[in-house]
Amino acid sequence: MSKVSKFVTSPDGCKIFAEGIGNLEGPTVVLIHGFTLSTVVFNNLFEDDQLLSKLYLVRYDMRGHGRSGRPLDKSDYSSQKFAADFAAVVEEFKRQTPYLLGWSLGATVGADVCAHCPAGYLSGIIYVCALPYIGEIMKDLPKENLKKLQPRFLGQNFEDAIKARIDFIDCMINELNASNWDMRLLWVGASNHMTINDMLTALTREQDPEPLLSAGREGLRLLILSGDADQHLNNEVVDAQVGQHFKNKKVVVIKGGSHALFYEFQSQVVEEILAFVTK
Repeated sequence: MSKVSKFVTSPDGCKIFAEGIGNLEGPTVVLIHGFTLSTVVFNNLFEDDQLLSKLYLVRYDMRGHGRSGRPLDKSDYSSQKFAADFAAVVEEFKRQTPYLLGWSLGATVGADVCAHCPAGYLSGIIYVCALPYIGEIMKDLPKENLKKLQPRFLGQNFEDAIKARIDFIDCMINELNASNWDMRLLWVGASNHMTINDMLTALTREQDPEPLLSAGREGLRLLILSGDADQHLNNEVVDAQVGQHFKNKKVVVIKGGSHALFYEFQSQVVEEILAFVTK
């Protein structure tokens, strides 16, 4: 079983870095990383034998992140273009009716796809400690320490901005130790690859949540995974403001779970993904 890595050209010409691996006969799950990060956060899932034996996994860097293109104009970060990036990746890997797994900021792409792709395009959405869309929900969803970090990311004090990115990663992982130190450095490196403009466009692009909520009311399946020890997000807000619109949903709260839920609680997350996708 070999990993396929490639650059996919989105309709507007933006190059999107993507990778795929797993069972070509199985359902497809597209994994989308969080704010300032990249595909590297899913290294552990790309090596998970249970997932790879049953599913085909695709991961890609959102525009403005990782190895993907970094347009400078705000118009290049429209909802339609994010949906087009997702569709271009799915088409390039010759997959159909994928599941979208969005972690943190990566979950916002679900709203883009629901707004700009045909009905029935997705088999389901998996939220992992998710920000479902850019908008009003951002007033209630972040915890205080995350609210304090945001202005530091964008500040003019270079040393503090770098330290803010390190603090941002460190509070994702509740059990930092020698065994995950290399992974932590990899994530910090990915975060420091972004410019202030990249971060601003990621956090301020415009989205309309109504097509997402409408899809939920029409039966789109939703799995909400979160941890009760997440230091970034008040995850109950997601179910209260978004999940309530989904008539076909499952909510799982993992005791002691961190923001990096799929990393620190990999076995439980994998179990829930497989149960949801293969149901």
